[in-house]
Amino acid sequence: MGLGYTGLAGLYSSYPGNTGQMQVKKSSWSPGSIGDEVFRTKFITLPDIISDWVREHVSLADCEILDFGCGEGVTALGLALQHGSSRVVGVDIMSDPDKCLPMAKKELGLASLPANLEFHRVTPGALHDGADRFDIIYSWSVFEHIDPRVINSVVRQLHERLRPDGVVFVQIAPLYYSAEGSHLCDYVGEPWGHLLNPENVYYDKLVASTTADTGLLDSLWSTYTTLNRITASGLLRLL
Repeated sequence: MGLGYTGLAGLYSSYPGNTGQMQVKKSSWSPGSIGDEVFRTKFITLPDIISDWVREHVSLADCEILDFGCGEGVTALGLALQHGSSRVVGVDIMSDPDKCLPMAKKELGLASLPANLEFHRVTPGALHDGADRFDIIYSWSVFEHIDPRVINSVVRQLHERLRPDGVVFVQIAPLYYSAEGSHLCDYVGEPWGHLLNPENVYYDKLVASTTADTGLLDSLWSTYTTLNRITASGLLRLL
């Protein structure tokens, strides 16, 4: 099993399947039409980074890939459309992959998702199909969100789904024990603030930055308090 990690490394748990989409010809879409830079990063930059890291071990072309914790599925879409992979499967515990086609219509002009891309919603700590096997399993900025109670089981399942000589690519950024490790720095602009402030003080600073938006506040604080705080060395030992 190969392990690549940039700033550092990620997994998570992860969506009923969307299969049977019509094949989309490359001539029907253009990356030049992308107006949203976040979409461009996920659709172009991230697949290219993954390709660069795994190319020593396996080519993305003609292989089967699992995106573990795929979110909206934009990176999986980029791999399916641009790298010639025979099959890309995205799994997530949320319904976020439902957003993939609307986003692809807006940014790329796609009428449907490609036939080599499918999504599945799964329960935390589970995968969609025990018999499925993959040449590449990757996960981007999700491993820090896995419940510690299921993290060992998740890693065992991913290992079981990996074909011989397959590659796992795991990325976490930022790690909890880093300057921006709270995942809240867009709101509390204080590097290391989650480690230097008492928790109630840090919470008050987040409240002040989110004003009266209690829904946003609750979501952000839940994200922060449920981080598993895995370290770089702990992640490497686990994998």
